[in-house]
Amino acid sequence: MKVVSRGSKEADSLFAVVLPGSGYPALGPALHWPARLLAAAGWRLAVVSWSPETEGGADPVAFVEGALQQAAGDDVPDLLLTKSLGSLAAPWALEHDVPGVWLTPLLTDEAVLGALQRMDDRSIAVGGTADRYWREGAFEGTDIAVLEVPGADHSLELPDWRASLTAQAEVFERLAAHLGE
Repeated sequence: MKVVSRGSKEADSLFAVVLPGSGYPALGPALHWPARLLAAAGWRLAVVSWSPETEGGADPVAFVEGALQQAAGDDVPDLLLTKSLGSLAAPWALEHDVPGVWLTPLLTDEAVLGALQRMDDRSIAVGGTADRYWREGAFEGTDIAVLEVPGADHSLELPDWRASLTAQAEVFERLAAHLGE
């Protein structure tokens, strides 16, 4: 695992940890553009990367939480920006009252789903209706903000690249509005 920090540690700068997916690094568009949005707004970022050989292991929750704690150091992040595997940090985030941007969270994991369902509107969950890990309607009656991309898969992509580009641009615009760009 590797952590890259961006931005200087200033008393008034907000701090986010970026947790990637399994085989989906922070350079993938679903994470890259929201991270750029945060950096442009002056956020300090700790971007985690891991390789397929090391990710998860026998206890993927402990692995993700360990990566989060290593990236955060002595700080408690103001926000988590996660994709897929990184969403295993949802119970930790709920316990520590840290909001998140949860891109294609693993809603088939009961602990992740339960934690996200108890989050408030500072957090947002984004998923595609063709993603096998997404559960349509899972957040009805909850406070978390939700954005569903019709027909999108686990990478928030559609079969046509132009449609994917348009859909992802809409996701990033919604995230910018949600985060108060």
